[in-house]
Amino acid sequence: MNRIAAIALVAASALTIASSASAQNNVVAVDVPFNFTVNNTFLPAGSYTFGFDLMHPDMLVIRDGANNVKATDFGQLGSIGEGTPRTLVFHQYGDQYFLSEVRLDSAADGIFLPVANSERRARKASRNEELALVAAH
Repeated sequence: MNRIAAIALVAASALTIASSASAQNNVVAVDVPFNFTVNNTFLPAGSYTFGFDLMHPDMLVIRDGANNVKATDFGQLGSIGEGTPRTLVFHQYGDQYFLSEVRLDSAADGIFLPVANSERRARKASRNEELALVAAH
C-alpha cells in the first residue's frame, strides 16, 4: 500500500509542476488602448504583460512595461471555448472596461476572471454591455 501511495504522490507532484510550468510559459504582451479595471484595480491604457504566478497557476499577474506587478486576480484557468488566440476580452459599459478573459496561445485555452464589485455597479448603471477585444503583439 505504501508503494502505491508513494507512486500516486510522485505522479500528482509531476502533474502539478508541469501545469505550473505550462502556465508560467503562457505570457501575453498587449498594448491596451483604453483604461481598464481588473479585480477592482484601475489600470491606465498602456503596455502590459499578462501571465501567471508559478506557485498559484490560477492567479493572473499583470505587469507594466517596467515589469512591476500592477494587478492580480484569481480566475478559472483551462479550456474556454472558441475564439482568437492571444487576445484579451473586456466587458464594456459606456467608457468603462473590465478584463473578463485572457486567451492564450490556443484559442481554447485561457483564463476566465470573476466579475468584481466595480463591474457589477457599472453593469447596473449602464444596462448595456458590449465586448471589446484586444489582440496581443
